[in-house]
Amino acid sequence: MNIRITKNFYFIYITFSLLVFIVFVFAACVKDFPELDPAKQISPAPSEEWEPPPEEYSEFFPAEELPGIPTKLKPFADELTLSQLVDVALELNPTTLQAWEQAKSAAAAWGVARGIYYPQVDGTLNYSYGSGGGTATGLDPYDEQFAYAGLTLNYLLLDFGGRSAQSKAAQQALFTANWNHNQVIQDVLRNVAVAFYNYIGNKAQVRADEVSLNEAQTSLEAAELRLEAGVGTLPDVLQAKATMAQVQFDLVSDQGAVQTSRGKLATVIGWPADTAFDVSGEPEELPLAAIEQNVEDLIAVAKQNRPELAAVQAFVERRQAELREAKSNLWPQLSAIAQIARWWVRPDGSSSDYFTNYLFGLQLQFPIFQGFALINSVREARSDLKAAQAALLLEEQVVIEDVWNAYYNFRTAAGQLEASEVLLASSKESFDASLARFRSGVGDIVELLNAQTLLAEARAEKIKATTSLFTSFADLVHAIGAELPSYNNGSIPEMNDNDSEGEVIYEEEK
Repeated sequence: MNIRITKNFYFIYITFSLLVFIVFVFAACVKDFPELDPAKQISPAPSEEWEPPPEEYSEFFPAEELPGIPTKLKPFADELTLSQLVDVALELNPTTLQAWEQAKSAAAAWGVARGIYYPQVDGTLNYSYGSGGGTATGLDPYDEQFAYAGLTLNYLLLDFGGRSAQSKAAQQALFTANWNHNQVIQDVLRNVAVAFYNYIGNKAQVRADEVSLNEAQTSLEAAELRLEAGVGTLPDVLQAKATMAQVQFDLVSDQGAVQTSRGKLATVIGWPADTAFDVSGEPEELPLAAIEQNVEDLIAVAKQNRPELAAVQAFVERRQAELREAKSNLWPQLSAIAQIARWWVRPDGSSSDYFTNYLFGLQLQFPIFQGFALINSVREARSDLKAAQAALLLEEQVVIEDVWNAYYNFRTAAGQLEASEVLLASSKESFDASLARFRSGVGDIVELLNAQTLLAEARAEKIKATTSLFTSFADLVHAIGAELPSYNNGSIPEMNDNDSEGEVIYEEEK
């Protein structure tokens, strides 16, 4: 009896020691126990920043090389065209990659949903060993082993449309992801084009500022000559200097705008903002004749082409399928079942024994009561469908508004460009006349500086109107859901000086 107690004591002692050892090993592997004191995982006070552990920095900032200009485009890095930049953006922009991977995920999810059409086969392997009993327990001692290997097949025969509805919902989710991917591509096309036009518009404004600076220098020199000749005054010279300083101020500001707009263009392409590149500014003609339809025709085109609208339509169909699936859960499910099992048994003191079991049958499973979960699931699905239908109406209104605004912004920009050309021509003539009058001693400095300022503003308005025309054209094409037209060289007209006096215009390709 004492021997038996001693054995039991040693067994308990060894088991307890093993458990203590496992706990210490686990504690050594795990540095923190957030489940014991979660507050240690945040900042100690509302006014203090959270200090991440050192290993978090390596996870947040992997040492990966950022994308740059492709090798095939490096020879043209100083004269990249819009079409070249668009091609790079479609490959590098993270938004297109994200949308594509989401579509791949949705495609895999549809494959998962389709799996219910196939028989479900499961295999099971089991081995067990048992021993016990003895004098102390009052039971006969035993020492037995047995093993089990089996296959079970379950095939759904009838579920009143639930299976097809589940597959349909997953398919529509895939369509939504694909339409969203298409929309992201169109967004990238528009964003690159707008950033491209703004960049060369800012570059043109810098050239215009340089021309205005030359004119301001000319006005200052004329005022100084009149002062030296004794027919001018010091206030005239000071006013000319002040005007020249203002032009220099504008030049510095616009030079900064060139750099920021170039960084913006690089970012929408998918490059770091500090990537060294430039764009081509060769002249070309904007296809104004391409937009001759009225706004109602363009709205009809947008309803057919806008991926955003198609994505919401697919989402509505997904909600319809989910409602059908929820309703099908109220009805029985009929399944076929087949099972085969192979047993191996070795009782204590006996030889091994093998036997096989077979099972075939039909199973009818029907819901009786699940705490009102099924009926509430139908109500939830019905409300989700109505919300999706409302979202479709809202999206249609958004599409119409986008086309309406983009169309009239484009028309407005075209009218402003025409008016700015007249303004620029008259301002140039006014400045030339005022400069001639001032040099001859007839005009005064106020008249000259006003004409000079008006000319600089006219140049800026011409550049602004031209840039607006191109960006609004890109917005309009984006609003109707069509890709940007392929231009001859992928660029827009450059704003160049057309004569020695420095008048800035858009040259159209004849």
